[in-house]
Amino acid sequence: MVQFANVRELKNHLSEIIRRSRRGDIVVTSRGRPRAVLHAVTEEDLEDYLLANSPKFLKSLEASYRGYRRKGGVSLERMIAQTERELGRLRR
Repeated sequence: MVQFANVRELKNHLSEIIRRSRRGDIVVTSRGRPRAVLHAVTEEDLEDYLLANSPKFLKSLEASYRGYRRKGGVSLERMIAQTERELGRLRR
């Protein structure tokens, strides 16, 4: 079930609204128009979101795929090492 909260309500009751978001998305409105969606996340969800929206990570993933298509693949160990290097750069 989608819930709604206006900006004033969000400002005055942020903690309560964040708790409500665990039960479903909350559409934040301003002057009756949708402006944002509040969506509860777990730590794992956050990591997935950050990686899926990281241009550096996506570029590395695309380069890995091109290399796979050209050379026939890379070892799992090499892919893990490369991913860890990329993640280390993202966290800085």
